[in-house]
Amino acid sequence: MTDALAAYAEEAVMSNEARYAGDSRLFVEFFRRPVLSNAKSADAGRPIFDEFDFIRIIVPGNRNSTVERKVGPEDKMRFPKQLERYQQGLSQKHTGTPLSQWPQMTVSTIANLNALNIYSVEQLAELSDDNATQIMGSHQLRRQAAAFIALAKDAAVNNKLMEELNKRDEEITWRLNLPNRINYVSNSTVGDSASRNGTGFTSVTCYGRQ
Repeated sequence: MTDALAAYAEEAVMSNEARYAGDSRLFVEFFRRPVLSNAKSADAGRPIFDEFDFIRIIVPGNRNSTVERKVGPEDKMRFPKQLERYQQGLSQKHTGTPLSQWPQMTVSTIANLNALNIYSVEQLAELSDDNATQIMGSHQLRRQAAAFIALAKDAAVNNKLMEELNKRDEEITWRLNLPNRINYVSNSTVGDSASRNGTGFTSVTCYGRQ
């Protein structure tokens, strides 16, 4: 690849990253839908349908934002994780911490948020001002969601650090006790040899010259 093409490719990637920076906030779902084939139906004299892959894109918090269309190459590039889960027959709901796993959530609040296609704490925290207008107390909820995520990340970092420190301490203790273990094994070996001789001492056999 020439320098010019490499620069163009890099610029295109950066452009797409900026263009699709908000994709992580979207609710995205792939599905199959039968579509009437007019040509095949005319030939057969009865309705003939072909199945195609479709995509449904919803902006959380906005009931009027739903887009449904046939899956195109750009959709596969933008939403590879959702596409992979769809192809594997898995749920395509937004990955993250479910609202039900956030202790302060009530059943009614979860139901209201789900009705707006908000299923995770991350989606709630990233909700835009425009799309939060339909949620009572949205400012406080979003702030609390962001704080919950930040605290969870800090706790995860601290837990990992403590785990590494514990492993280090165990290794240091093991190394410090190594000489004692070696002496114990050595003494046990000598004692076993003496017991087999019945003398309490290690036997040594000397051979003279013939």
